[in-house]
Amino acid sequence: MTKPAQGFTLAELAIVLIIIGVLLTGVLMTGDTILARVRIASLLSSIKDLATASQAFKTRFGSYPGDLPNAATYITTNGGISAPCTYAIGGQVGNGLVDTAAESTCALEHLVKAGFLTKVDFDGANYSINPTVANNVRLSLWSNTLTNENAVRISNLPCTIALEIDSKFDSATAATPFNQGWLTAQDGLGAQIATCVPGGANDPVPTILIKY
Repeated sequence: MTKPAQGFTLAELAIVLIIIGVLLTGVLMTGDTILARVRIASLLSSIKDLATASQAFKTRFGSYPGDLPNAATYITTNGGISAPCTYAIGGQVGNGLVDTAAESTCALEHLVKAGFLTKVDFDGANYSINPTVANNVRLSLWSNTLTNENAVRISNLPCTIALEIDSKFDSATAATPFNQGWLTAQDGLGAQIATCVPGGANDPVPTILIKY
């Protein structure tokens, strides 16, 4: 006589559900990690593109984007340069540095209108680069006044990502990772900082400067 089949006990079902839950958690965590890596890779690519475009602009026009005097005279393609981004030489204009808010804002317009940059956003008035790596992160051109070097500026970068980005340019092992060469960081008042603490001090990091 055949013995009737028995179903799973509650304990066995619970174990199966726990195993399924663990597997799903692992899959989701792996997916999140992969997505984070893709976003960081995209940010690094955007940094490289902006730095390369700025150098190419300097080679063609003799000035960095944003710091080019009378830009409308030289850039007439793609609708030409707007009036606010065309200014005469004098003061900090033409000094070789992107070191004013106006120059930083106009730098992206100069690059776009000259055909050196395409991956930008436009709100009807200003151009911007908004990486998807985290909320409120912005890319722009700026300069390091301590070294008189132009730089790509990253604003509002979460500390964990800032430390990882730094490891791509310098070393991730030192106690003061932001003070080693290519990458420096500043607090909200513009003072240089040595590091950040995830969830604590300088998180997100107000300003990251990467020279090029």
